[in-house]
Amino acid sequence: MSDLPASSARQRRRPAPVGRFGRTLRWLSWPVLALWVLAIIVLHPLAGSLYKVTNDTAAANLPSSASSTRVVAMQEAQHSSARQVQTDTVAVVVARKGGLTAADRTAVSDARAAVGRLVGRVDGLAAPGALRRAPDGQAEVFTADVTAPALNETDIDTTAVRAARRAVGHATRGADNGLQTAVTGQAAVTVDGGSTSQNTLLLTALVIVALVLLIVYRSMLLWVFPLLGALGGIVVAQATTHGLASAGLTVSSLSTSILIVLAFGAASDYAVLLIHRYRTELRHHAAAEDAMAAALRRTLPTLGASAGTVVGAMLCLLAAESASLHGLGPVGAVAIASALLAQTTFLPAMLLVSGRAAFWPRPPRAGELANEESRYWSAIGVRVASHPGRVGLAAVVLLGVACVGLVTLRTDNNPLANLKGQPESVVGARLLAEHFGAGAIGPLVLLAPPHEAGSAAATARSTADVAGVAPGTSVGSYADYSVTLSVDPYSRRGFAAVVNLRRRLDRDAPGSLVGGDPAVQYDITQAAGRDATLLIPLVLVVIFIVVAVLLQALLAPLVLVLTTALSFAASFGLANLLWRYALGYPGVEAQLPLFIFVFLVALGVDYNIFLAARIREETHQIDTRRATIRGLAVTGGVITAAGIILAGTFAALAQQPAVEVTQVGTAIAIGVLLDTLVARTVLVPAAFLAIGERVWWPSRPGAGNELRH
Repeated sequence: MSDLPASSARQRRRPAPVGRFGRTLRWLSWPVLALWVLAIIVLHPLAGSLYKVTNDTAAANLPSSASSTRVVAMQEAQHSSARQVQTDTVAVVVARKGGLTAADRTAVSDARAAVGRLVGRVDGLAAPGALRRAPDGQAEVFTADVTAPALNETDIDTTAVRAARRAVGHATRGADNGLQTAVTGQAAVTVDGGSTSQNTLLLTALVIVALVLLIVYRSMLLWVFPLLGALGGIVVAQATTHGLASAGLTVSSLSTSILIVLAFGAASDYAVLLIHRYRTELRHHAAAEDAMAAALRRTLPTLGASAGTVVGAMLCLLAAESASLHGLGPVGAVAIASALLAQTTFLPAMLLVSGRAAFWPRPPRAGELANEESRYWSAIGVRVASHPGRVGLAAVVLLGVACVGLVTLRTDNNPLANLKGQPESVVGARLLAEHFGAGAIGPLVLLAPPHEAGSAAATARSTADVAGVAPGTSVGSYADYSVTLSVDPYSRRGFAAVVNLRRRLDRDAPGSLVGGDPAVQYDITQAAGRDATLLIPLVLVVIFIVVAVLLQALLAPLVLVLTTALSFAASFGLANLLWRYALGYPGVEAQLPLFIFVFLVALGVDYNIFLAARIREETHQIDTRRATIRGLAVTGGVITAAGIILAGTFAALAQQPAVEVTQVGTAIAIGVLLDTLVARTVLVPAAFLAIGERVWWPSRPGAGNELRH
């Protein structure tokens, strides 16, 4: 502690009242409060119906130029009365080891008839197709299409699948033991992987944040205000997103889940930082309005830069080929902007209306002496300062070891891999693969121009790893064939078969198109690779520019961006080990690494920004070495609390039934904690201390200061 000026232990300065700004805040507090309450009441119905305009169809993830996108578009054209029509399939499979008995065949015929009787009574459900017997004689299957507008797909799929399962269960209830029955297909996968209630997710996040705020503030009243501000921000964000989706933006269920935790976590972080500064200023100002004015002046540039990094990173996603990534950008930007707006207007209004009583039972008093620094974080700063090179190297090695977890990373775009546990759709898919061949779980769709139909079918039959080609109903003027592979259609070999088939068709039957879910997943994987190549450097450059403007330096922002990127790689490595060896997930969907990168880098750099901004502020009074120690001592507790809040809100995503949502939540939670406890606590201070005054190049924030170590 000898490195700190003697006056730093207790804050004795009493700045002059802000005056005019404070009076303006006092005059605006009640109107702003009333305006926010009115906005929440008016916008809540729109926010609550956001789920009705989400789009989780295959086309929502596809680049517009992909072959499978054209197939989807042509299939939709068959249903010109509906906008963005999606056709999924229900597959009912019945199997018995050793072969089906006569009674089993009667039961499956009864099940098919029972599903047929649902036609006209259940929205979107079409008449079932013919029964097909497995080559081994141990299983039979029939399918039925479920057609729905994309924006209502999940609701209609759910109704159809549940009705089919009830009908099949009733028809096969009297069958002998040993008969296996399951309803699977794309519609069933959609239903089994559907998200839990958004209200449940919001309640979980609310409980997590409330507990942390109670521990941080130890006040019976203060914790309520950040939560109310966060809820207001979420309502505005959801209502705005509803408008964007209605205007044509692709908004997926994953995006709406992320919106809730992102807005909640960011809003809580902004509130914690603002209240921390406000409480400090209340000890220096007699009027709460002047204290709030001072707090806003001190924190708004930092909060603005923090929000700017995330908004900038989100808007970079507009350059993505994938429609879901493209749509996530504005959704994330809206969430952050709404959170910032709420906590810099709604929250100050609530605090000013309640006055110092908000901090009951220990409200800060004007002129009260208080130690702003934490002994714990001061001790950490002093230890880092004693050997910054060694400490920084140790942190880099530690994070580097965590990066080794990336070696075992593998992508898996099989829709079944997105389901937790053993739901009925997974059981049914395995029965199909076991008795009808690996490719039965995901047939390809081949559309050929009329004059090329024969050549296209012959080419498909002679292509390696194709098990069968069956004609279907024509799509417009195109001939339609169902192509079944002899290999897992979602494996590398299956994707290679898609590429090979397309290449041969381009040569032998020009104008033919290959779609179907395996082709969709292949095109998504390819688009994800192209998007990553473009977006990763773009996001890093945008974040660097925003931080450079805030800090008025070039070297310090470079340090922050590089340490955050290293922290991301380490976090992703640890998350992958968790998914693969603790949770048993086979892989990660191809787009998720980019999702996680954008969020972790943009959010992770926030905590470095909060620290670096305070260090720079202190360098106007003391040198960079002592400013770094003091900056860590002053901000350590509040930034740690903010990190725990954000990590907790994203961890709430783990309760969702979809694997990809859990993976996003756990990866970001791990990353935020690593940024908070390692990068911001050790690596960044060590780097600043090792570089010294040159870290602010080309500016000199401490120029003219005679205090030098």
